Amino acid sequence: MDDTTDSPNLLLVVVDCLRQDFLHRDAVDTPFLDGLRERGQEATELYATATTTTPAIASLLTGTYGERNGIKSLRRGSLSEDVESLPEILGDAGYHTEAMVTGPLVPETGLDRGFDRFDCRDREESMFSDWRGDGLDRLAGLPEPFAAVVHLWEIHEDVRVPREFDSPEYGETPYGRAFSALDREIEALAEAVPDDTVLAVVGDHGESITHRNNPFRLLVKSLRDAVKYYGGVDTRGVAERVNQYFDGWGPDLDDHFVENGHGENVFDFTTNVPFVLAGPGVEPGTVDAQVRQIDILPTLLDALGVEYDADGGVVEPGVEDRVAYMRACGASLHGERNWARAVRHDDAKYIEYPERDWAPAVYDLDEHPRELERVDDPDLEADLRERLPERGVDPTEVEMLEINERLEDLGYL
Repeated sequence: MDDTTDSPNLLLVVVDCLRQDFLHRDAVDTPFLDGLRERGQEATELYATATTTTPAIASLLTGTYGERNGIKSLRRGSLSEDVESLPEILGDAGYHTEAMVTGPLVPETGLDRGFDRFDCRDREESMFSDWRGDGLDRLAGLPEPFAAVVHLWEIHEDVRVPREFDSPEYGETPYGRAFSALDREIEALAEAVPDDTVLAVVGDHGESITHRNNPFRLLVKSLRDAVKYYGGVDTRGVAERVNQYFDGWGPDLDDHFVENGHGENVFDFTTNVPFVLAGPGVEPGTVDAQVRQIDILPTLLDALGVEYDADGGVVEPGVEDRVAYMRACGASLHGERNWARAVRHDDAKYIEYPERDWAPAVYDLDEHPRELERVDDPDLEADLRERLPERGVDPTEVEMLEINERLEDLGYL
């Protein structure tokens, strides 16, 4: 065990469904996170490895992609014995480790491994409920040095906005208003821990929010899903034309009209997530280079002075763009046959559907930053395809976790 007498603590706050662009929205009111970005380090172009919670957080905690860590989706696979996770690494370094999580992050996933204490609370227990006091008391009483992971569900659908924040000054949508309210609660979490604590605020994946409750969109999407996911028909051309027609409707956000939310796609509005780091030894700055969710673990360990050989690299000013790999593997895709794999590199994106006989999609993000139109560029397609990691084990051959009751309660099934 390492000497941890002078080691800083770690508070890792994971906000489910938090989009990067909402840290820069004038329409929301987030004074604490604005100040955190000013005094800390922010990565503006960090991309999630998956657009659904469990595999994204598996990558965040292990610094590895799902092909290596064993977690393929919400209910396919558990954490592989061949990888180490944040609590195991820091436990070996003398840290006390605790997790307060919710949603689908149940112990059956294996993500509890290494934590001295791991609690998966009911989704109704949030910082907007009576649980708030219990969570703050628990953080305040942790033995030092500690590494605490707090997973927050407050801006995940169905969003419930605290009454005092349910007005336009806090956001144009329920999502924005709930995020404004959550800013105060993240501040309360930060104030509950000692000053010598490194604070990281991250998103697991983003979200589509602009048109969520539009009844016409719900009808169009239902028809699209029936034809595409159940019928196996490539509807991307039709969907693109609909998205182009409705582009600019509603709040000015980079959503697509037909898309319902996370898990179904790998567009930037569901993959570009925030990563803000502040605390002792962290120099203020902004990292605009493209980095990945697998880079968060080595960055946290570096901030704590813990040496570890990780797959990812440290996020710091001056780094160069890194190839970002991502997957869409949500329950809303109605089976593994509709999963997608993608790679983002050099302002371009390649998306393929391994179990469907559909041509890959290539997007030139300089020319079409909102990903509303594909490009026909065989050379670019070939270059990007070569950057995909090996596919690994067929996901249908990976164990199915017996957590359907939990997922049904959360609205996934």
